[in-house]
Amino acid sequence: MLVVIAVTGVIAAILLLQIPPIIGRADRTADFAALNTLNRASILYKTIRNIGGNDVFEGLTTDQARLTALLDAKNIDRIPVANIEGNIFAWSIQEQKWGILHVVSGTEVEMEKTGGFTGFITGSYDGDEKDIKIPASIDGTAVTVIYQDVFNGKGLTSVVIEEGITRIHARAFKDNDLTELVLPNSLTRLDYGAFLNNPLTKVTIGPNVTIIEGGVFPNNESFTAAYNAGGAGTYILIAGVWFKQ
Repeated sequence: MLVVIAVTGVIAAILLLQIPPIIGRADRTADFAALNTLNRASILYKTIRNIGGNDVFEGLTTDQARLTALLDAKNIDRIPVANIEGNIFAWSIQEQKWGILHVVSGTEVEMEKTGGFTGFITGSYDGDEKDIKIPASIDGTAVTVIYQDVFNGKGLTSVVIEEGITRIHARAFKDNDLTELVLPNSLTRLDYGAFLNNPLTKVTIGPNVTIIEGGVFPNNESFTAAYNAGGAGTYILIAGVWFKQ
């Protein structure tokens, strides 16, 4: 009897260890199913309204407003909420589709709240997600600066940076897998190597950047020259040369 109880206890312990990963996989599968539903609903929304412009949700500036529009149009029966903690469904104006982003939190980076570094994201991102959103505030403090090396070498494949960020320090996003980038209009400065060693081919940038140090983008000199001539807009890399789209 004691042997049976002991064996049963071992089996129960093993099963308990397996439950969290199983739940995590189920949640992720459910989120991707909801994502597919949102994208199908958005195509239907555009088709029924015969929308011919570049943006399916033209005039709507927040994801909550876009989701509400789909709900009001009865293209979805409820507004979905991601099962994975910290993740959200986000609309990409560039790609014209919904995606899943992870909102960076104060448990994954250090958020300076006092002294001369108030509003600085510092430390080293220790989250697992590769498609991230850097919010306008973390733990109640407005984010103004992304400090050096915070997201260096984290395998990121996409990043959304909300308005309010004014400076991205040296090597902040170095050595990742970013191919496209939309920078906030609030940005004024990009320090050395901010996006060094990323396979970027498309960058959307606002009108207020006055300092672009070396090594920020692939063929940085070409980008700087193009931006100085063309100002705010979207730039694409063709045969090693940046052009305004």
